[in-house]
Amino acid sequence: MATSNDDKAAMMPPVLPQPPPFPNSSDVRFTTVPPEFPFNENEQKQQQQQHIQSQHSQHVVGGRGSMSVKARLALMTGVSGFWGFSIGSFLGGRQAGLQYLAENAHRLPTTVQGWYFYHKTKNYRMMLGGIKRGMVYAGRTGGLCLMYGTAEALLDKVRGEEDVANSIAAGILSGALFSTITKLTRGSARYAVMFGAAFGLAAGGLSDLHRSIAGNPPTYLRNISAHFQKED
Repeated sequence: MATSNDDKAAMMPPVLPQPPPFPNSSDVRFTTVPPEFPFNENEQKQQQQQHIQSQHSQHVVGGRGSMSVKARLALMTGVSGFWGFSIGSFLGGRQAGLQYLAENAHRLPTTVQGWYFYHKTKNYRMMLGGIKRGMVYAGRTGGLCLMYGTAEALLDKVRGEEDVANSIAAGILSGALFSTITKLTRGSARYAVMFGAAFGLAAGGLSDLHRSIAGNPPTYLRNISAHFQKED
């Protein structure tokens, strides 16, 4: 039975559209987009200053060493108290041992059992003396560092800037207060203030160095850098 042309066309599968041919490499043309440059040097400097100010605005006051004030005070107090206890235990134990030897130099034991209790008592005296002196030193060093950290944090908050100047001022203030509380002599008080200033200089310098490495230098370093850039 013969079929018409319309029936044959209806039975044929539909013809899908063909994608356009991929262009040859010779037909591809690349165009370069020129980079955007500032119109002048003043605009470039303004953009750099805005970038520095935006980074400085992200810095939180009281975040020395990327730590909050409470965490920093707790760390400083704990570490200084540990070192104070270690030094005090060594000095106190040695002094207690020498005192025990001096007190019992005229009554040395004569038997093996006597020498055993002699050294046992001496060790107990040394441990007790070390613990007592260690607790005293730990309280002094921990309280002194807590005083320094609190003064430094208050100066940072008042000035709104965390730099070495606040650290030096906090060290001098802590040394003066410590000298007044412990009633040191004039010469010892002078050395205490000088030590506080040196400690503040070292601690503040390390803090400013950490900020500079992190890309957020303090104001005085940014001013010095801008001054040298102007001269160049």
